[in-house]
Amino acid sequence: MFYNDKNLLSFFSKSIFLICLISGLLLCSLSCNKEEKSAGPPEKITIAYSTASNAILVYIAFAKGYFADEGLDAIPQSHAFGKPALNAVIAGKADVATVGDTPIVFAVMNGEKITTLAVIQTSNKNEAIVARRDRGITNPADLKGKNIGVPFGTTADFFVDSFLLASGIERKQVTLVDMKPAEMTDALDSGKVDAVSTFNPTLKQLEKRLGTRGLVFYGETLYTETFCVAAGQEYVKKNPKAIRKFLRALIRAEKFVKKNDEEARRLVAEFINTDKPNLDDTWNIFNFLVTLDQALLVNFEEQTRWILKNTLASRKDMPNYLDYIYAEGLYAVKPAAVRIVR
Repeated sequence: MFYNDKNLLSFFSKSIFLICLISGLLLCSLSCNKEEKSAGPPEKITIAYSTASNAILVYIAFAKGYFADEGLDAIPQSHAFGKPALNAVIAGKADVATVGDTPIVFAVMNGEKITTLAVIQTSNKNEAIVARRDRGITNPADLKGKNIGVPFGTTADFFVDSFLLASGIERKQVTLVDMKPAEMTDALDSGKVDAVSTFNPTLKQLEKRLGTRGLVFYGETLYTETFCVAAGQEYVKKNPKAIRKFLRALIRAEKFVKKNDEEARRLVAEFINTDKPNLDDTWNIFNFLVTLDQALLVNFEEQTRWILKNTLASRKDMPNYLDYIYAEGLYAVKPAAVRIVR
């Protein structure tokens, strides 16, 4: 009776076909994903990263071997902060860099062919102004007429201008002195500057060093640092698979940090060779998330208006920043992370 029922036989035949089809597609998907990761020798990629505690997902990806797992021969290249890391990419000495939003905007405004791959970390408390009380500074208004050290073209540069404007002080009413974060301690001690605009870990180091002699001005509502990964446009065009592998490794690092907070801190402290208590001081001010959203475009455009207003770069008009964001890579590995209107 069972085998003579043609309708029932047809139903089971179709069911078996559908099961085989779905299984085949799943196997193909897994096979294709595995093939992209492991086919051929590992792809070389030089990653220029900041050691200023704002590239944590990159540190974790190196420490956990995620880059190698994804089929990359990743060569680490350390820099004190993001701007020199991006300069390494521009000079052709690295393929990918971890860098804050401000150096990216300056690079675009100065004609560099770079592109942003993803945001990997944000914070609204990673920049501040550290001032000496004995230089007559007890509130933000006292910064008027003072010498302020700042690494030009960095997030600290944009922050100090935003903070001054919010305090009723124009850029021309202070003397800004270009200096690296490593030079700030001596500059404050010697009196070369009255205050500095900087980021961590220098920020916390100066705060502890000055103690009651110092004063720190934050501006949580004024600026959110957006730390990114960026690359040269030509490199991205020629190496889309390497970019996808790179981003997959960072997404794995993001998941690891969320589930293993204490171990992540230990691995990061070891990787950048810093004391864990120092790292703990700033860990909770950061949000670790691999994404590309509309806020990035708004951020880029706001900083561009600041650059244009103060004539800080060679370009005199607003770029279309969609031409400087490579969303295809992240969309291919994590579509939900891309929320940019094109």
